[in-house]
Formats: sequence, C-alpha cells, structure tokens
Amino acid sequence: MAALAGPVSAASGEDGATTKPAFQRRGFYLHACWKYNYPFAVRSWQRADYQNFFRLLKRLGFNTVMLWPVLEAVPAPLSPADREAVRAFRPIIDDARKCGLEVWLTQCAAVVSQPEIAAKPWLERSLYPHMKTVRLDNPQEAADYLHHRAALMEILNNADGYVTIDGDPGGYPGAKPSEFLKVLLNDRKTIDRVGIHPKAQKVIPWIWCGWGAKGVWAEPIAPFVSATLDALKQRMPEPWELLPGRSREGHANDRINIELARKAGLIDRSTLFLYEAIEFEPSPPAAVLQLADIRDALTKELAESAGARGVFGNAQQPIMVLPNLYFFARGSADPSYLDQPDEKVLGDFARFLGGPSELLVPAWSCLNRGLDELPAELPARLRAAKLTDPAALLLPGGAPRYLEILAAQVDCRIRLLRACGQPAKTPQEAAKTIADGTAALVDWWKLHGYIGDGEGNEPFRWRFVNRTQYGLLKAWGAKNVADPRLVSKLAANEIVRQSVLTEPTATGCMRKLLGQ
Repeated sequence: MAALAGPVSAASGEDGATTKPAFQRRGFYLHACWKYNYPFAVRSWQRADYQNFFRLLKRLGFNTVMLWPVLEAVPAPLSPADREAVRAFRPIIDDARKCGLEVWLTQCAAVVSQPEIAAKPWLERSLYPHMKTVRLDNPQEAADYLHHRAALMEILNNADGYVTIDGDPGGYPGAKPSEFLKVLLNDRKTIDRVGIHPKAQKVIPWIWCGWGAKGVWAEPIAPFVSATLDALKQRMPEPWELLPGRSREGHANDRINIELARKAGLIDRSTLFLYEAIEFEPSPPAAVLQLADIRDALTKELAESAGARGVFGNAQQPIMVLPNLYFFARGSADPSYLDQPDEKVLGDFARFLGGPSELLVPAWSCLNRGLDELPAELPARLRAAKLTDPAALLLPGGAPRYLEILAAQVDCRIRLLRACGQPAKTPQEAAKTIADGTAALVDWWKLHGYIGDGEGNEPFRWRFVNRTQYGLLKAWGAKNVADPRLVSKLAANEIVRQSVLTEPTATGCMRKLLGQ
C-alpha cells in the first residue's frame, strides 16, 4: 500500500502548518448495532476494513475512536463459540491503538439478550428483538449480569477506556444512581484485576437519557442526570472520565447533559458527545449533508473547549456521510474552518480523496439538487472516475466500490425526479409514475439493505428510505392522485410486473403511500 500523507492540518488542512487544536480529543464513534449491506454498516466490516478506517480517521485528524461491537448480543453463559468470536475482536482494538488512536469500548448498562439469539453467529445477531433488561435491584440478577459482563471484559481487556451508556438501551423506571454505579464499579474492579495497563485504563460513564427515567425522553431528565453526576463525584474511583451527550438543540436531550456537567464541576473530566451532528437518526443510507448542523454544534460548544477534554461525533453508516465526517474533523481542530462555505468544504474533501470535484460535489449534494444540476451522464462518469490520493485506499469496500455507491445514489435521485417531474392526466399515468419512483427507491434500498433494528429478512418498508425522498413521492401522489384506491391497485400491479417487489409487499406499500 502506498505511503500516506500526514493528517489534515489543524490550521488549514493543506499547508502542513501545525497549531494547537481547539478540542484536544477529537473522537468518532463506530456503532455496530444496525444491519446494512457491506460496506455501509460497521457490523459488516472485516478486520481489514476496521484497520483501514482507523487509518483514515487518523489521517483526518481524529485521535480517539469508540467501538460498540454489541457485546450485549452475547448471552450468558458464555459459550465456547462466542468466547472465540469475542476474542477475534480483540485484535481490532489493538489495530486502532497501533494506528495511534485511543480506543474506547462501549457497553449498555443492564442489557442482556435471550438465549435463542445464539442461533446465529455473534456478528449476525440483531439485539433488539431479543433484548432483556436486567433488574440491578434484584441481587441474583445483578450478580449474574455483572459476572457475565466481567467475563466479556476479561477477553477485551486491551481498550484504553470502557464506556457505559446510562440508557437507550438499558435502564428501567425507578433505577437508582447506586445501581448504575454498581455497574461502573464492577468494570473498575475487572480492569484493575485483568487490564493490560489498569492504572491508565479509564471507566467512562456516558450521560445520555437519565438513569432511572420512565423511558427515553418520556419525562424531564435533569433530576436523574443530576443525581447520577452527584453519585459519580462522591464514589467513582480513578481513573475515570465523563461523556456527556447532547442531541440537536430543541430535540431529545438538547444540551441538558453538558450544562449539568458544567454546573457539577465536571467539564474538566468531560468529552462532549455531539450526537447526531454528523448524522441524524434513524439512518437509512443517503447522501445527507449536515454541514450547517456541524457548524452550529461545534460553534455552540467552542466555549467549553478550553475546559473540556475534547469532542466526539458519530454516524451509523459513515460511508454515506464522509463529507460530514471530514468537516467535523477539520472544524473541531480549527474552528476558523467552520466559516468556509459548503462548496469550498466539499471541494476540499474531493481534493483530500484525489477525486474530480466536478463529479463528487454534485454527487454528495444530489439530494439537494434538481434535474437541471444532475446531468444524465453523472452516474456513468462517477463509475469511470478515479480517486488518486492514498487516503482513498482506506475507504471500507475500496475506492471503486465507493464511487459505485455514489453513482447509484445519484441514479436513484435522477430517476425519482424524472418520475415526479410531470403531472398525471390519468390514473394509469399516475400509477406508472408512482411505480417508477418506487422502483428507484427500492433499487437503492436493495444496494444498502438497511432494516434498522430488524433481524435481516424483512421485506421492503418505507421507513427504510430516506424521509425526504419518500416525502417527495408521497407529495406527488397527494397532488396528482384523485382515486387512491384505483391508483394504488394499478401501481402495485406495475411494481409486481417490473419484478421490483412481491405482490403483498407492493400492495401494502402503495396503500401506505397513498393514505389508505
């Protein structure tokens, strides 16, 4: 493999200057729970994909990576097959550390899975259909859970930090801070006993949705978070850090956790987790640019940069939002870069990959463009293009596969816009338009395979589609369909005729699309 150039400069990313980054820790979270096709989903990656992506993160200027391999999908008691599967993840942690990244391993508090989940190999399991919450106020349940958790950590004892989220998933109404602390203290005891360098390996509570609340965002979380932070201050042994998470302002937990960490005097222990700044959830793969969200989030938290330890971002499927990842990396190191216009950022990222900006920029922003800005030949030109910078060698799936994915997304967008570009004069014309638009979206779905928290054999559903693209087709139908029952039937027949979907799936989707 060709030698790689140095990391993106904190000063300009291109002139090789070095300045002190605004946020000293700049981390990225790789979430392996959701199922997609390769290479969209982290859970579909092999060790080489992880290793390449670690090198890419380092090249971008990140210095920390957090991994959730979903140990919760390994039921107790630990079987020999599962023991070996978990052990196979250990070198991935080592690979990240060898790349110069600090590595955090993430788990949920009080989450296990039912035994039947073991019918599939670990990395093929879907946690949520089989998930069970442990009652930590039940002495026997708690003891069994903590013993199993420790057995897993004994295998993966080579991380630099061990993160535990306070819920989503995990937790139960009325859970007390002492019960959350019980999990953290068990981790500390395990690390002290078996860790490869225990005096440096940290326990890191992830403050998110309020331990003990009735449900995720079901009631105000501030009292629960404050109680947890108070318990941590009083009883948490060193070394430990804090990961207070925030969502978009005005959504979910807003900035509550960061404000409460500051009021508790814990910002100096905190890495600020700007969840959803890079990619909003749910996350059907799509070229969704969130540069404005990244600007807003990083600018808002810049006031904490001098006291906080750093900042974290995340994405469920980082392949489709690489421009966002690039902008987050540069902006968290050099806030002056946040002032750059979107076109400049996208052009810079094209140069970072060694690719033609005249092709990549419209591909990355295709969901914001009309047919007048998306030439018919763009997909073919993307497929024929080359990414010449060594950094492009590090893309999971490889550079040619990445360009194919971009081309397929652009093709889907062009087909959808063409289908919805004209009004319908007859029910038959309306049915043909809807069938063609549906075919475009289904073809894209068949490429990425997103099913959220499903098992993997689910038929197509509209929730597997980016909401703006589904919304475009739905809005066209609302405007052009006078007889939803007739058009629904005609469109379903056409979709089946084109071998896009089976009859039951096509019928159900058309009824939902046309409001029946």
